[in-house]
Amino acid sequence: MTDPQTSLSKFRSLLHISSILNANLDLHQLLPLIMLYSKDLLEAEASSLFLLENDEFLYCEVALGEKGEIIQEYARLELGEGIVGMVAKEKKPIALEDAYLDSRFNPSMDKRTGFKTKSLICVPLFVEERLIGTLEVINKTNHRIFNDADLEYLISLSEVAATAIQNANTKDSLDKRILELSLLYEFEKLSVSEKSLTELGKWMLNRVLEYLGATSGTIYLANTTKRELGILAAKGIPEDAYDQIKVPFGTGVSGWVAEKKESLLIHNLDMDPRYNKLSPYKFESKSLISAPLIYQNELLGVISINNKVSGYAFQHSDLDLLTNIAARLSNTIKNAQLFHQIVDTGKELNRAKTIMQKIMPSILPQANGLSYGVSHIPLEQVGGDFYDVTELEDSKFSILIADISGHGLSAAVLAAMSHMVLKNFEPDIKLSPSQFLTTLNHMLYGKLAGNFLTAFYGIIDLKNNTILCANAGHHAPFLLDKNDLSITQLDVKGKILGLIPDLYYEEKTFPFTVGNRLVMFTDGITEHMSKDHNKRYDEDLFQKAILKSLSMDAQKSADDLIQAAKDYVGSNDFADDVTILLVDRIKSD
Repeated sequence: MTDPQTSLSKFRSLLHISSILNANLDLHQLLPLIMLYSKDLLEAEASSLFLLENDEFLYCEVALGEKGEIIQEYARLELGEGIVGMVAKEKKPIALEDAYLDSRFNPSMDKRTGFKTKSLICVPLFVEERLIGTLEVINKTNHRIFNDADLEYLISLSEVAATAIQNANTKDSLDKRILELSLLYEFEKLSVSEKSLTELGKWMLNRVLEYLGATSGTIYLANTTKRELGILAAKGIPEDAYDQIKVPFGTGVSGWVAEKKESLLIHNLDMDPRYNKLSPYKFESKSLISAPLIYQNELLGVISINNKVSGYAFQHSDLDLLTNIAARLSNTIKNAQLFHQIVDTGKELNRAKTIMQKIMPSILPQANGLSYGVSHIPLEQVGGDFYDVTELEDSKFSILIADISGHGLSAAVLAAMSHMVLKNFEPDIKLSPSQFLTTLNHMLYGKLAGNFLTAFYGIIDLKNNTILCANAGHHAPFLLDKNDLSITQLDVKGKILGLIPDLYYEEKTFPFTVGNRLVMFTDGITEHMSKDHNKRYDEDLFQKAILKSLSMDAQKSADDLIQAAKDYVGSNDFADDVTILLVDRIKSD
């Protein structure tokens, strides 16, 4: 019988525990807290918390021992196995005064840990009638026995704990989804690179480890002829050992993933028969996740990650994240392999460079009344940015700046194709920005292999001191007036080219008089970032730099704008192609 004062104190403790648990959304901090509070509330020597994995088995990563220390157990139980498994299977609490007198009790854990279980209470954890795990307390202190009141307290605590765990899992899933999208965006931007495959592998592995919160892992490449895996990049294995390590398909953890082409989560490597305990290079932790790298049913390799920074085991949400990352990683590796097959010969890259040199005008058309400044920096040897200035008729000049999504050789090929298409337009189409972009979109629709093109196109009329222009999803150029030091953006909008058929583009006319400067650019300049991603150059900073360089001639200003971006973030290496085209309206001779 529990006295009223003790009951009141216990339920006050439960209210306090509830507020703390529901304020803590980090699962790895939450689980030890739940065990600590259950141990203290029930005045027990030890506690454990098992979570249900995939509705198939129960898993206990940590337990709280009699001295209050966290014990890494990595214990797995089938439903119906032992007291914990039976509670999960029957979805009912179990309380035992003497565990060894009950046939359901499994003493193997005691034998392994040296801990002597006497009495215990184990209750199921529910979220809206859905079982998520079990909570257990063992041995009431001072040789006492748990009573009915203790069972009520633990059931009440289990309700609070289950809700807190569910909230933490939801937050964890959202956080991982955000990380996944962020990393996939980085891979998308990297899709074709002139970095060696080894350099690319190191970069990709480091990013995956950072996003998964782990410190060691390996990316293997598959040799399907020899049916073995070789190391592309690794953390935790010396580089001079890479060449000696070959993993046959079907052997070890990574070999199993390669053979089965299935992702794998292992909570406890010591208990898994696939783990090679004789390997000279040991994993730092007992938990591991691994996924195959597959491109259109072709096995490219395997990625394995272990040693979580938190010290906890990987969960299925981690495996889902790695599996999704592996799918995009496969595309990146395949693109890199194909790219280097071409680049190694040197012929296709040189041909692409020659084509891009022809696309980019080496000399812009001289005009009595116009002055130009150009700065073009492809991310790699070739890129997807291009620009053009063409003399049309009757003191009219067309101006164009365009940007193919992506960069490198693939973007250069698409840029070359787009440029060839527009160069064959009839003269009357070139005189109408609206008709020009509408026709270009019609010609490019379905031909860019999933990529797209942004472009700004205008007609400068020197007689009427105007610029007639249209925009297809490109950053609006800045228009400056040196006389009153004002700066505006040409407000004309339109959708990107090549993805949607039958679009119509509006066109607008703006004054373009002596003393005006037009600044056209691609987003490589306004998305420039420091190497640690802590500083980013944006349009506001770019606009200030434009005003600062207003007194310079056009070419010096273009060069200065590039340098200003580099200086601000402290890096000369852009993450995308960069193009700036300045057109000054000057007095006629």
